[in-house]
Amino acid sequence: MRKNIVALPFTLAAMLLVLLFLSLQPAAAQADPIAGAVEYLSAQQQPDGGITGFSGTSDPDTTARAVLGLSVNGEPLRSMVPSTGLTMLNYLESQAISYTHDLTGTLFPGRAGLYLAAVSAAGGSGSNFGGMDLVSELEATFHWNSGVYSTTASGGFSSGAASDLSQAWAVLGLSLAGQPVPAQAAGYLLTSQADDGSWGFGDPDTTALALTALLISKHVPQDDPALRDALIFFHRTQQANGGWRPSWDTDPLNADSTGWVLQALYSSGEDLSTWAGTEGDAVSSLRGLQQEDGRIGGTYANTYSTAEALLGLGGRSLIALAQPWQPNRAGLVVLFDEATVRTACIRFSEDSLSGYGLLTRSGLVVNSLTDPSLGSAVCGIENTGCPVSDCFCGMPEYWSYWQPGPTGWAYAAAGSAQTVVVNGSVEAWSWGEGLAPPLYSFQDICRYGDAPVSVDGAAATATPDLPPATDTAEPAPSATSAPAQPTATIAGPLTVGDKSSGTLLLFFGVLLLGLGLGTMLLRKRKSR
Repeated sequence: MRKNIVALPFTLAAMLLVLLFLSLQPAAAQADPIAGAVEYLSAQQQPDGGITGFSGTSDPDTTARAVLGLSVNGEPLRSMVPSTGLTMLNYLESQAISYTHDLTGTLFPGRAGLYLAAVSAAGGSGSNFGGMDLVSELEATFHWNSGVYSTTASGGFSSGAASDLSQAWAVLGLSLAGQPVPAQAAGYLLTSQADDGSWGFGDPDTTALALTALLISKHVPQDDPALRDALIFFHRTQQANGGWRPSWDTDPLNADSTGWVLQALYSSGEDLSTWAGTEGDAVSSLRGLQQEDGRIGGTYANTYSTAEALLGLGGRSLIALAQPWQPNRAGLVVLFDEATVRTACIRFSEDSLSGYGLLTRSGLVVNSLTDPSLGSAVCGIENTGCPVSDCFCGMPEYWSYWQPGPTGWAYAAAGSAQTVVVNGSVEAWSWGEGLAPPLYSFQDICRYGDAPVSVDGAAATATPDLPPATDTAEPAPSATSAPAQPTATIAGPLTVGDKSSGTLLLFFGVLLLGLGLGTMLLRKRKSR
């Protein structure tokens, strides 16, 4: 009997440790806030691939923000697929035209910018998405005299009118797509910055978005006064717990605001160890907002707040997701018959392309034949022409290759594989018996905004210059690399709701309880 009494404290301690281990399993699953957020968003994904919004049904706005948050954390979208096999990008494609346009077909520049940012961050093409060219349509809304992307679009609570928020999304979307934006576009945001360093009437979310967009656009260097003033605004509005909130929010911090401000700090190259509040740091406080099901937020935690919180948890700037810089553009004209002509503005990052390379990058289906002695011949384009097996089956009709001459189009002096296409070039192809295609200028095809264009074949007013191709973006990580983490070790007091901190306290508490019970039993035995 005495041996059993001696073994009792150790048996009791072992049982307590087993119970402790079992009780810690749910908390351990949430120790990684990003994994918890992904699990929560996956649970909210609908059969069409979309993420639910405030209405409880798939919502393009929330889905686009979720794509941004997941992408910046290196989470592949194909890992979140419902039983239908449709991804979030599939859903965004299905809603592209209806979400970015009003009932009259007029584009909302801000919505288009958000869509373009999400598609580009996920590695998609904004020039051919959901049956529309997001890049060209967004560029067409630019006004050179004012520097704004704006339209007359209107519907619900959305408007195409100029605003800090709409402009920031337009600049961010084009920049992430690798497209240069005019200096006037950045100038509009710079002149609309308030004296206190904010945008959007003191809104931290809009301020962070505008600053991030300017930094990615390459128009704002690290020593720019606008960056300095915005950082001062963030310092002044930071809460004691390290986070941020809009003026209307009564919660200790706001997940959306904190996520966006952290993203702006990452993009600014700030050392987060210098941003700790008196009662905590922003990342730990943001982690502390995560609930048991993985959602992140305060009073109104939902898919929207979780998606935007992800922007601040990964420690990586959206700059890392920007697509290759494409400062060069060339025009292409393809005449299929006297009534059917198609034009395309092709963008490229190289100093030059061949004429054949320009054609193949247009997205048109091209059948070609390469002969070592004769070079490359274009047999068919789309459904017009001949198969490769009989490239000149239509003679005397064939695909002829044209370039601008002194008085209009002229037969190209060299084959399309040997010609050099540079920024501002225009090339043409025509099916028939040497029929010259309609005359288009570069500005007719690669129009940017409201710059005057030709209507009668005469030379058009030149499109104002776009910014030079000075690449200052961070290199994009490989597909297999893990998301970068903040370089600074963020120290601060334990935050209520931080699961890793709570787990540690619980472990020591139970361990001390077990030791205390064991000591009491041993003393009782000795007293006998």
